[in-house]
Amino acid sequence: MKLKRTASKLSAAAMAFVMAFAALSADSPDVIYTYADSMTELEQRQQELAEERKEIEKQLSEIEGKTEEYERYIEEYDKKMEIQEEQLANISEQIEVMEKNIAELDKKIADKEVEIEEGIELFKLRLRALYVSGNDSMASILTGSTDFYDVLARIEIVKRISSNDNKTIDELNDLVITLNSQKAQLEEEKAQLLSKKSQQEKHLEELRETYQNHHETKEMYEKQAEMYENRTDEIDAEEQRVEQEIQEFIRKQQEELERKRKEEEERKRKEEEERKRKEEEERKKREEEEERRRQEAEANNQEYVPAETEPVTEEEPEDDYTPGYSETGFIWPVPSVRNMTDTYGNRWIVEEQRNNFHKGIDINKPNCYGEPIVASAAGTVITASNTGNGYGIHVVIDHGDKIATLYAHMSSCCVNVGDEVAQGQVIGYIGSTGYAYGNHCHFEVRVNGQHTDPLNYVSVNN
Repeated sequence: MKLKRTASKLSAAAMAFVMAFAALSADSPDVIYTYADSMTELEQRQQELAEERKEIEKQLSEIEGKTEEYERYIEEYDKKMEIQEEQLANISEQIEVMEKNIAELDKKIADKEVEIEEGIELFKLRLRALYVSGNDSMASILTGSTDFYDVLARIEIVKRISSNDNKTIDELNDLVITLNSQKAQLEEEKAQLLSKKSQQEKHLEELRETYQNHHETKEMYEKQAEMYENRTDEIDAEEQRVEQEIQEFIRKQQEELERKRKEEEERKRKEEEERKRKEEEERKKREEEEERRRQEAEANNQEYVPAETEPVTEEEPEDDYTPGYSETGFIWPVPSVRNMTDTYGNRWIVEEQRNNFHKGIDINKPNCYGEPIVASAAGTVITASNTGNGYGIHVVIDHGDKIATLYAHMSSCCVNVGDEVAQGQVIGYIGSTGYAYGNHCHFEVRVNGQHTDPLNYVSVNN
């Protein structure tokens, strides 16, 4: 969606307004028609801004959901990485213990191998000694023995020494074999742990990459949200400019209508003065004629007979309707609905989750669709249609004295621009057109183009 909008439409409307107002004269067409195109353009721009705001709010809602979703992803992957790092730390500790155990086994194997080498060397020396001594040794055993049993004993001792050396060497060899087997097992387990560690490190790297992707996506959505929020601020400012321009149009319309009313009043006043002047002249002529006839009758010694004259009846003033609110003031605009849900001023819009300034009051009740809306006071209709803005089908009535009323979100209206309406006359019916949530009548009072609290003018009791 295009976020940057220029003020070209607004400027064009403003220029059209200036040119239209400059072109006005006593002989110009009715001002309500002169301003119609420019008003429509401004109100269409107002609707465009409202629709863009609605779309932005929709996008912001979606972005908020996405941001929360990726925030949950980040938290989830943060926990996964923490678990993975703990597992890697545990595997590293196991590998460290194994390496320590392998080192200890290596030392033991080395020590035993030294013992074996020493035992073998000692055994070799003994064998060599026995070999070198040959029969002499045996002879010495025989000659050195006291008897036959002593010879046997000495030979048995030699055998046992030799056998013990062999046993010791065998035991050492068996121990070395066992230690090498344990070392091989530890080496295998270490290799498995190293492989597992490599896989875990790879998985951790994947988690970190996914975590970073989610983090970057979340930042992207946050930047988009910031961009949309900035555009919302721009829309707020432009809506205010458009609203001010519309209010200026309405004020100028009211001023022009007021000027025309005064001109019409002045024209009728002069016509009345002229009528009275002519009547007075006619009366004086009749009196002078009557006096002349009377004098002639006296001069001729004739009886004076007054002339029959038609009775002069004062002309009834023309039944002229002058727009303006009734002597009793303004009346409640929806006689059949006496319930008010929103008042004038700041309010919180639940559906949009934002604050806004409510420029009027909302009148509704259950099943109020189609209930008649009446003119709160007599006046001239200056808007009566769906001009494309958030008001939907709406009517604006000028009441003179720079006061106007607005009736919005109608299902339909039954008056036209330029109509003179009486107080209490039906002008339309309740609906929910435009920027509305549910059926209701939005009612505004504007003084010199500026909205004001309608409750200063109307009450549910009138």
